Amino acid sequence: MSVRRTRMNESQQKNEAQIDRRIEFLINEAQLGATRDQVITYAFRVITNYLSVKYDARSGKLRRECHYRSKKAHALYLEYLKRSDLKGWLDRVTNEHQYPIKDAWEWMIKERANLSVQSVKDRLIRWPVVVVTEDENKELREVDKELRKVAPAIQPDQRYLKAKIKVLEETKPGQWRLRKSPNQISD
Repeated sequence: MSVRRTRMNESQQKNEAQIDRRIEFLINEAQLGATRDQVITYAFRVITNYLSVKYDARSGKLRRECHYRSKKAHALYLEYLKRSDLKGWLDRVTNEHQYPIKDAWEWMIKERANLSVQSVKDRLIRWPVVVVTEDENKELREVDKELRKVAPAIQPDQRYLKAKIKVLEETKPGQWRLRKSPNQISD
């Protein structure tokens, strides 16, 4: 194995270990019945950013490199790409947690006796960060308000279905397809 490959594997292992420790922190806080605060919220953001792009990316970089986009955000990307105006696209889209942090935390509190690092990771991976248009983000906020009238915690699969947002996933660099997931609506 090459030295470069060994360093990359060591670096990836170090990053994975950091993420696992941060998830352990969340589990410990959930087991104590902690109230969600800025530290918990920020830990969730770091973890979900890492799970999306394999490192803790800042917001703009996450939008550029995220492997999940709404169909509308991708169409907008292609439009702005023709104009060579990536900044224009970045100004019109946002990162959105399919599984709102508030609800992910509530799930952890409810399931605190049964949590493991892997179960938390699996749940967050199932509902990755998605780049959506600003209009779609507003629609999701309205959907959230409606859904919270029925139940205190929102089921992630219902949000995108109700907002009629189709999610694409990048399968290879520059190749996108509809994501097969519980929250996907068909064409």
